[in-house]
Formats: sequence, C-alpha cells, structure tokens
Amino acid sequence: MQRRRSTLCLTLSLVAGTMLVWPAAAPAADKEPVRLIFDTDLCSDVDDAGTVALLHALADQGEVELLAMGLSVKSQWSAPCLDALNTYYNRPDIPIGALKGPGIDDVCTYGEKVAAEFPHDLKSADDAPDVVEVYRSVLAKQPDKSVVFVSVGFLTNLANLLESKADSHSPLNGVELVRQKVRSWVCMGGGFPSGREYNFHKDAKSAEHAVKNWPTPIVFSGFEIGESVQTGAGLKSTPASNPVRRAYEVYNGLNNRSSWDQTAALFAVRGPTDMWDLREHGDIGLAADGSNAWHDQPDRGHSFLVRKMSSDKVAERIEQLMEQLPKATAK
Repeated sequence: MQRRRSTLCLTLSLVAGTMLVWPAAAPAADKEPVRLIFDTDLCSDVDDAGTVALLHALADQGEVELLAMGLSVKSQWSAPCLDALNTYYNRPDIPIGALKGPGIDDVCTYGEKVAAEFPHDLKSADDAPDVVEVYRSVLAKQPDKSVVFVSVGFLTNLANLLESKADSHSPLNGVELVRQKVRSWVCMGGGFPSGREYNFHKDAKSAEHAVKNWPTPIVFSGFEIGESVQTGAGLKSTPASNPVRRAYEVYNGLNNRSSWDQTAALFAVRGPTDMWDLREHGDIGLAADGSNAWHDQPDRGHSFLVRKMSSDKVAERIEQLMEQLPKATAK
C-alpha cells in the first residue's frame, strides 16, 4: 500500500531564509520528560506501529510521558491493535480514544492480525471512549503550556477538539483549552516548500480548520523528511513475541518502509538536535483541497523541518529505538 507516495506532488528546492532551532519541543533543562499526546491513523500504514515502538522506547529512557493516544481513522481493528502494542510495552493503561463521528475509513492491513495474536483489553473501537473526551480530560489535568501534541494521520480529531465545548472536564472551549495547556503541535503532514500530501487532502476540511485555528506554534514534518528514512527490516532481530515486528511482517514482509511518522515523533520529543533544522516565521498556506505552500508572511508561528543529517544516519537512530525491547518495570 502506497498511502502517501501515490498522492503527493512536491516542490523540493528550499526557499532562502534562516534556519533556526525550535527549542519548544526539546526536553526541559531539568530533564523532565516531555508530556505528549499521540494522534495516529494506525493501520493506514505501518510506520504508525513503528512510531508506537519508538515512543515507548523513549518513554523507557525517561524522555517522554505518554499521556494519551487517539485514533483519527475509522477502523474496528485500530483500537485493539494499539492497545496490544501498548500492552506489549507494559503500558496497558494509556488512555486510547477512538473517532466516533464522521471520518475517514481506511484498510487496516495488520491490525486484525496483531489484535488476534497479542494480549489486549479493547475488543474494538466501540469499546474505546470518544477521542475528544479523552483529550479534554487529559489536557485539563496538565500544567499550563506543558503538553506537546504529535499527529501522524488525518487532522479530524484535532479539528474536533478545537470545536469542542465546555464540559465536566474543563469550563474552557476547545481553542481556549489548547491555548492554555498545549506548548506546541508537531504535525506529520504537507510537503515543503509546497505539495499535496495524504494526511491533509484525505480530510482536507479538517486539515484546513485545524491548521488555521490552532492557537499554539505548529511544526510540520513534511513528506520529504521521512520518505528516504527507511526503517523496519531491523525488526527481524527482535523476538516473534514483538507485535511491531508482526505488524511489519504482515504489511510488507518485514522489509523497510519510509519513516514519515517516526521522524515527526522523534522531533516532538527531542527537538532539532543534529538531525534537523527549522524554517521558521511563516505560514503553511493550506488550501481547501489539502495542498500547501509555504509563505514567509504572515508569521503565524508555523515552521517546517529541514533535513540536516543524512537519511541513513537518521534511520539508524530510529531503528535502534524501534528495536529496543520493553522494560519490564515500565509504567
């Protein structure tokens, strides 16, 4: 399945400008873990499963606290598959929210197999709570300006969060709650400096609404960042009891796959470091059809990643995290 490759047209030459480090996503100086909410269209592609592995490895290393995970795709198998992955990494109690209203239905090529073969509690998406309620509940309990969102799929959930009303969790509406609690949003989407990418155009209305109305800084990890970062084959060295290995085995025979989602998640936790620079101070210019083009003005707090390290070296770092076995004492 080529969910992104076949639907993208990119202009890859970078526009001139200063590339600045964006410090907001980096761990705090006192080394407290990044408080993170992960929004995914798990099962649409296998890099989502690889990203779950990467995030749990970073959590085992004390770099991130996984507050919640939400599914932006309509599939009965995505929720139990995600629950099985979290259970394998000894974090079965991470809140998982499912998209309950209108959204994109997508093929879940490996989710049913993983759900059938590995322990978990959720039987289907029907058993999971509404994702917006999960996000509002979790956000309301966090310190102000402390949460990093990372989205690696459709932007349906984030648009719905912004449209949410005051409830028992918070007297704030969605925009106000995000403004108060969220530090930044890292989004796998778009192509830079221009393009038309799968995550945006499949639910273009939600993408346009979320990007236009999100009240904190947004960093975009474009299609071109993860396409050449090939990971997954190294999972052959992990035991058959690893459900992420099984996901890649079902999806593509345990071969490499582009790391669109892993690159976004790794940046969300570690920031640019030596892997990426940022093009800052502009506007993504997202159109109604899901296409985007970068504009230096107006400055709306948008940024996009620019490759600095070679794709092979980035892949080595990501694959090491994906292959890391779970800590028995993880919570």
